[in-house]
Order: sequence, then C-alpha cells, then structure tokens
Amino acid sequence: MTTTEIAKTIKNERTADMQFISWWRKEEDFLDYDLIDRFLENAGQNREVGGYELLSTEQMWERLEKVCGKRVMKTQKAGEHLIEWNGEKGARTCPYTPKSIIEIFDIETKGNVVD
Repeated sequence: MTTTEIAKTIKNERTADMQFISWWRKEEDFLDYDLIDRFLENAGQNREVGGYELLSTEQMWERLEKVCGKRVMKTQKAGEHLIEWNGEKGARTCPYTPKSIIEIFDIETKGNVVD
C-alpha cells in the first residue's frame, strides 16, 4: 500500500471528527502520527506504507495523555477549551485544537514514537 492509495481511501473513510492519522511502514519498525490534512499534502511522495489508522481528536488526546502523563490536561476558560502543558520549556497554555495536540505530541516524542 502506498501513501497515494491511502489518500484515495481516506476521502471515503474520514468523518468530521477524524483529524489524525497513525501510519507505519510495512516492516512495522516505524510508527508516525500526523494531521490527516498534512498527510494528504505529502501523499504525492508515494511512500510505501504497511498500514494506517484514522483517529478522532479524542483518540489522539488519549495518546497525548499517555505520553505526557500529568504534564498535560484539558481546561476551559471563558468557554474556550484549552490545553495546559508543562513541557521542557515550562508551562504553556494552548488552544485545544488538532494543531496544538500534534505539536505537543511531536515535541514530547521527539519524533520517535513507541507504541
């Protein structure tokens, strides 16, 4: 299966809440997470892929919590959903968005995801 083939099937499988993709090489020695839209932008590179899974925002949040533990939590201020994150560079408040979730995840895992 290639990234180009996956891109074609994503359009039929994706629901409104699915914002993330987890994919791995066919050797199953590499696992990556990304925003679906960013994955689709790069799908033309036609890389060989062993498989993939589409994830909702809540599913990706659960994976982020697993990586960060108590250093990350959802909060709400003035009706706005936020992420309180205590990373290497200190405490930060970010909007609770797919972009923020993947940015924190990438920083926390340093691009080396072990699942």
